[in-house]
Amino acid sequence: MLGGGGARGAAQVGVLNGLLEAGLEPPVAVVGCSVGALNGSAIAAYPSLAGILMLRQVWLSRQALTVFHAHPLGVILSGLRHDQLSAFPQENVRRLIDRAQALTGMTTFEQLRVPLAVVATDLNAGKPVVFRSGLLTPALLASTAIPGLFPSVKIDGREHLDGGVVDNTPLDIAIEDGAKEILAISLMGGGEYEAAPHSLPELIARTLQLTLHHQMLSDYERLCDRARIVVLCPVTAPTATWEMKREHIEAVMESSRAATADLLAKRGTKALRHSGIHYLDLRSGR
Repeated sequence: MLGGGGARGAAQVGVLNGLLEAGLEPPVAVVGCSVGALNGSAIAAYPSLAGILMLRQVWLSRQALTVFHAHPLGVILSGLRHDQLSAFPQENVRRLIDRAQALTGMTTFEQLRVPLAVVATDLNAGKPVVFRSGLLTPALLASTAIPGLFPSVKIDGREHLDGGVVDNTPLDIAIEDGAKEILAISLMGGGEYEAAPHSLPELIARTLQLTLHHQMLSDYERLCDRARIVVLCPVTAPTATWEMKREHIEAVMESSRAATADLLAKRGTKALRHSGIHYLDLRSGR
């Protein structure tokens, strides 16, 4: 189960790398939300270290490093439009999805090697919606449509936004699918003594991080008697949600791989045999 978190998704690549290098069995099904859906589509296509190598290429691609960039003319024009609801064009995410699909060679759910469930938010109904069949691109665009950053996505006449709005770490979806053993990588864990925010973007990032992380903790407590749930939480800075510099992405992937390997070296795979939440502090590696 791969949760949302914007640019923090690079940490999922490192954690998955560490798990598979340690000999953990590949997933038999994947549930993904937001950036976790994008990562999940590659893992569902190639549930192996080969899939991790593809993900690394995706994350270090030009399409990934510029996903939060806007053309200067577009910025000017959007400033003149009072009905503009997003900072960046949908094409930024579409190019990233296209890059991932060019590497995997798979464009539909049916082509994937293991089942994939992509969680988005049905804005009209105000509740989660799960995509499981058909073309991957519309589902991934919907699941990654971060409010205010990317435009909503219309599918079958209904507007959709990022799945993280209503279910950022969708443990409940995995359980509803019948899973009895769940390994989740949740991206919104934060340090206990973070410095106070010094700007509005930092304040928004920190409060959003806390809200989504505590939503996950509440869901875990509510559901852990219905399945074995292990949650790995790579801890990054609050502003890591949108930081897409190449050196930062490389450092996050490597530090999360190393932190996962360290957890397994100290506690062995038994750490994954019982329900629990494990925090992987990556900040020392920044």
